[in-house]
Amino acid sequence: MSAPIANLNKQLALLTPDSLIDLYEIDFSNIQADFEQLKDLYGINIGADTVYRFCPMQNGTNPIVWKGYSYQPLPIKTEGFEVKSDGRLPRPTLTIANPDGLFSKILKSNQDFANCKVVRKRTYARFLDSVNFQGGVNPFGSSHEDSHLPDDIYFINNKKIENLEVIEFELVSALELEDSFIPARVVLSGYCNFTYRCSIGCGYKGLPIETSEGQSLIKGFAVNKQKIGDQYDTGIVDPSVYRGSIDGIVQWSKYGKMGDYQNESGYDLGDVVKIISTNPSNPYKSTPHIFVCVQAHENPSKHHPFFSKKYWLKDACSKTIESCKKRFTLKKDPITDQDLTLYNESLKSNGLRFGGFPGTQAYPFE
Repeated sequence: MSAPIANLNKQLALLTPDSLIDLYEIDFSNIQADFEQLKDLYGINIGADTVYRFCPMQNGTNPIVWKGYSYQPLPIKTEGFEVKSDGRLPRPTLTIANPDGLFSKILKSNQDFANCKVVRKRTYARFLDSVNFQGGVNPFGSSHEDSHLPDDIYFINNKKIENLEVIEFELVSALELEDSFIPARVVLSGYCNFTYRCSIGCGYKGLPIETSEGQSLIKGFAVNKQKIGDQYDTGIVDPSVYRGSIDGIVQWSKYGKMGDYQNESGYDLGDVVKIISTNPSNPYKSTPHIFVCVQAHENPSKHHPFFSKKYWLKDACSKTIESCKKRFTLKKDPITDQDLTLYNESLKSNGLRFGGFPGTQAYPFE
């Protein structure tokens, strides 16, 4: 038996063991890996880490440190982790304090944390890092970071309660996640399962074509048409500015197109920007998001592309084979008659990158 397991078993067998410390983690990486916009919009700074760590206690005025990670003190309540004897899977609830609407602001921009992973870690006080104790010396001897109870891993199923004081989530196991399938890729004739613009599967690197609703992002997308001379500027993306691909598109900046931290500038109608999440280890989560400015504006920090649909429209795919053709093979839009060759990859495409299975349409299922 290894030393960490032996140490844990010894504590479990005692009539009066040390205090059991509950530590919690919420992994945000499946929804949004970069929270910089929360700092810009709301003044909320939870750090660059996509995992938020917290616990229902504090070490004096300091967080609890375990395995080198700091778990911030936060009033929480959990119920329902117990395993029942009737075979039903537990559905615990996690209630978190909502001071000054902090979590409400984060929830608003992140789909209520749906499907985010929640991990409950439990260990005894004597096994915590030495930095938690006075003088940095563990009075119980050496710290043992591997001496802990098995992790409880759940996923947020839905938000049950939200008010000015608390937010309550219902948690479920991986076996009960909604919209989860095994195998993960379902055979559909007219729907593409690929993640748009991901290097795996889709691989599209051209300029924006349209929104998920089919609104053109090549021209005619202006919110307020501006009169220039005898004509109106309805909005147009100039492909020569962006060298015809995503590589020519600059990252969105809270300081504007030409600004810096000292002098903030704005964005003009037709400007194209990209936002790339800082998660390079996972290509699905580091897929670029492309936005087109549909209304000129100053103070860009107040009009983040993720939240300001009045000023920005997102390039997205409707997941149909017609939408895929506009990006890879068509040289003219069949409806608007727009020239697509300067925007899409029709001149250099190696074929249609459609993730559906059109050949299966003759075999319907009920």
